[in-house]
Amino acid sequence: MKKSILNVLLFVFISVLGIQFTNAQEKMEPWPGVTKKVLTDNDKVTVSEVTFAPGAVADWHSHPNYSVYAVTDVKMKVEMKDKEPTVVEFKAGQVGWSEAVTHRTTNVGKKPFKAIVTEIK
Repeated sequence: MKKSILNVLLFVFISVLGIQFTNAQEKMEPWPGVTKKVLTDNDKVTVSEVTFAPGAVADWHSHPNYSVYAVTDVKMKVEMKDKEPTVVEFKAGQVGWSEAVTHRTTNVGKKPFKAIVTEIK
């Protein structure tokens, strides 16, 4: 009986909040050694899982405001036009935030890295 009530309450909670559940889309490899799997894409956000092999480069691209969650340790070089390149490091579990940007990123670590990128629309 308690289990049935909990299931009904969970259904109502999800319905009231309008939580969206979506299936991950196919993985893409926009650049050699870089994979991107869109986890959800709606009118508010795009959430993607990205992986970079050692030395892989995501050539010049743009993001709207976005956050990054490091699934693994990350060590990457970030280049922006008219600025000196910088090396950015995140430990697994850390989160970063960036205003809209156009940049090129390179995995300068010795291991692949994985991150979740949430772009705000």
